Amino acid sequence: MSFHYVAKTTSGSLVRGELNAETRAEALHSLSRQSLFPIKVEPTKKLAGGKRVRNRDVALFYSNLADLLEGGVPLVRSLELLVGRNKNNSLTSIIGEIRVAVANGQNMSAAMREHPAAFDLFAVNIVKAGETGGFLEESLNSLSRFTERNEELRSRIFGAIAYPAFLLFAGSLQLIALLLFFVPRFQVIFDRLEKRGDLPAPTVLLLGMSEAIQEHWLVLIGLTTVLVVSAWSWLKTDPGKYAWDTCRLKLWGIGSVSRQFASARFCHILGTMLQNGVPIIDSLEVSRQVTGNRVMSEAIKTASASIASGNSLTAPLAQSGQFSEELIELIRVGEGTNRLDRILQKAGESLERRANRSLDLGIRLLEPILLLVMAATILFLLLALLLPVLQSADSLS
Repeated sequence: MSFHYVAKTTSGSLVRGELNAETRAEALHSLSRQSLFPIKVEPTKKLAGGKRVRNRDVALFYSNLADLLEGGVPLVRSLELLVGRNKNNSLTSIIGEIRVAVANGQNMSAAMREHPAAFDLFAVNIVKAGETGGFLEESLNSLSRFTERNEELRSRIFGAIAYPAFLLFAGSLQLIALLLFFVPRFQVIFDRLEKRGDLPAPTVLLLGMSEAIQEHWLVLIGLTTVLVVSAWSWLKTDPGKYAWDTCRLKLWGIGSVSRQFASARFCHILGTMLQNGVPIIDSLEVSRQVTGNRVMSEAIKTASASIASGNSLTAPLAQSGQFSEELIELIRVGEGTNRLDRILQKAGESLERRANRSLDLGIRLLEPILLLVMAATILFLLLALLLPVLQSADSLS
């Protein structure tokens, strides 16, 4: 790998440069052989925009590393084996840098934190908890399963909405084309009826839409672009993200599924960490970052503060209104029987199955709903165009 260095020569002048070495120690040794006194030696930062790290590669990395560690292979040697196993995917160079950092005495979680493109804060915290509690292998296995489930869910959603999205896009283009090129051909008939006051309301609306697109298309495109860019920029801010997460929980159909998936992730991780002896305060801090929803994360944060004051977990979660009564009751039973970890894991599995069923049903309904919308749009166009013609025919007869 490449290292950037700042060093002094024997005459006292500063020199900067880059050199290739397997580890930082080797880089320092190489500088000393050149009679240079290093002041700063660090891995060369990579420019953004490189190859994207695929989630399935990350999941495979977690699984393979867990297998090697369970087999008794030391961490540094395990990372070295994984680097040598595959030199073609974009994660390999990152694993190599993590191996160097661990070999130099850094914790693996701290080394992972330096690569946010591959490892999010949740993964870093799970590995850190595994290092602290002595269950790194199980943490890695949990991360592998979690990443694979997320990737499978993302693939299912994308595959399911691809065709409906194409229908919506194609239908919108056809509607715009009709308003621009087809509707104006009926303008002569419409003008005559309009002077007589016999123009139906659907036709008046259709003509208004056609005229607006023809005369103000540039303004409409500019306004749409400004609105989309402004909304996208606002959604990247903390208030925008919080508002979007609030909206997701309240949307009809989508809200219940989002809540179930967030609750399932919370239960899975909290149960796993408690089972491995991690203190509940630390477990809540990590598990609240797994929900993927800031509103529910804030509710868990409030519950964590309540527990730190000597109260139970159940009361603040119930007061937040973000968790189902069934889950609250299960947590209450778990606290009372000292089996909270097992109950949370079972609850997480149940919630995930329920969310998957709801998601499958919603996706199946999406396509016919879009087809109905397109059919209603076509019906409106036909009525708006044919009603004046039929009225004209009636007046001639």
